Amino acid sequence: MNRFLDTIIQKSSWKKAVIFTALFLAAFITINFSSIGVAGLLEITGGPSILDFEVGYTQEEAYDMLTALGPEGRAFYLTKGMPLDFPFPVSYMLCYVALMALLIKHTAPKKWCKYLLFMPVLAMLFDFTENIGIIVMLNSYPNLPAWAVSLASTFGILKFTFSGGSMAVIAVFFGFYIYSVMRGKRA
Repeated sequence: MNRFLDTIIQKSSWKKAVIFTALFLAAFITINFSSIGVAGLLEITGGPSILDFEVGYTQEEAYDMLTALGPEGRAFYLTKGMPLDFPFPVSYMLCYVALMALLIKHTAPKKWCKYLLFMPVLAMLFDFTENIGIIVMLNSYPNLPAWAVSLASTFGILKFTFSGGSMAVIAVFFGFYIYSVMRGKRA
């Protein structure tokens, strides 16, 4: 595993980081602002949004949100939104890993920092698991299984925690990088 992580860091480059960031931004814009994403759902529902944006919820809250979407909104969420929400986590995982690896490479922090590359991978896996719970809820509405609500809510919290943690790590390493450039130690 050490060799694999070292290879990711060694092979990191500005070009790869830009490509994966562009891929992430394209996926982000598609899932949030296109007619097949959240923007399309909001046109149908007139306001209620999706469980993916919630950080923890009860069975009653999940039921209320899905009820507010209405039949057309739930169908749209299941057939248009959820298929987009599987490639999207891959895009942010690749972006975060590329940026982290590049910044680790250029700031030369302690050896243990390479293990932080697992944070975006875990965020992606938690997002996938959350999606599975949401799909079960959408397919079983109005009888939401308690296990599916608990699964989606718990893994949604973990997704936000590890995704936010990944962004924080990137920000800190970027700060180290800028500091080293300003001091003339890195290019």
